[in-house]
Amino acid sequence: MFIYGFGVLLLACLFQGSFGICFKKYQPFSWEAFWALFSIIGVLFIPHMWAYIEVPNYMEYILQTPAHVLFIGALAGFFWGISAIWYSRAIDTIGVSLTSGINVGASTILGSLIPMVILKTVPAANVLMVLLTGQAIMLLGVGALTKAGLMKGSADSAGKGSSSAMKAGIILALISGLGSASLNIAYSYTQVPVQNAIADGIPAISASLISWPVVFFGGFLANFFFALSKLIKNKTYNNYFEKGCGIAYAKVILTSFVWFAALAIYGKASSMLGPLGPVVGWISFNGIALVIANSWGLKDGEWKGYPEAKKVMLIGNGILILSFIVLGIANGM
Repeated sequence: MFIYGFGVLLLACLFQGSFGICFKKYQPFSWEAFWALFSIIGVLFIPHMWAYIEVPNYMEYILQTPAHVLFIGALAGFFWGISAIWYSRAIDTIGVSLTSGINVGASTILGSLIPMVILKTVPAANVLMVLLTGQAIMLLGVGALTKAGLMKGSADSAGKGSSSAMKAGIILALISGLGSASLNIAYSYTQVPVQNAIADGIPAISASLISWPVVFFGGFLANFFFALSKLIKNKTYNNYFEKGCGIAYAKVILTSFVWFAALAIYGKASSMLGPLGPVVGWISFNGIALVIANSWGLKDGEWKGYPEAKKVMLIGNGILILSFIVLGIANGM
């Protein structure tokens, strides 16, 4: 099950590393036009639809859950929703590679260690040491990727304005990483309906989907109403009828599916990896996805003309791959 779990996790990482590139080049939609639709389709509709397909009575388990669990899960999801807005803004400012690097660095520690405490799965001292070693190696890799992004930004800065934009983008990416951590914390906290479904004979790999509609209810509120306010303020709702908008609609649907598929499959992998699934799984999920995101960044030309920064970026990816091996050893001990 452990080997299969990591195989499923790799598939989740492929989706997670790929969805960021979808947030680029969505014209003729404005950012808010794109984000409002993404909130409805990806954050609200698809989590419910997927849960219904695999667990038709999933709402019964949610409604049986104590109100305080639902509230805290949705509240953490609301904070994630705010951070997701910052994440997309950071991509527009500093690109996929640098945004993903900083985001992962901030989310990895909180998003893995806090669920360990919530789920009471703190391992033996020797396993914990290997786990923390793998995490430290990963942070070194993330640091190298961030350094590469800063080198690229420094070479790119022709004046004070672009330098200020780079700093703003880095701050947005850092804060969004804290929100990304809250996503796994919320998922770990809202395991009550999942465990009830498993007790009723629902396979754990399907029951894992039940937490997401709870978490993303809060995320939807934050994302949709912020985007809606921007649509009204900027009067950009006409984007939905502009020439060539068909491609933008298709991009929203694709982005919504790829984004949630990453999380849905991650939840399945987490349930297959055993007690440390939400810990090791979350670290690996973010780290491997970061390698994939950087590959997309290379393909999209983000590193073209920056040979030194590109070299540091590739070294960072190599360090991340080493960290995955160490984390795999920790999960297998």
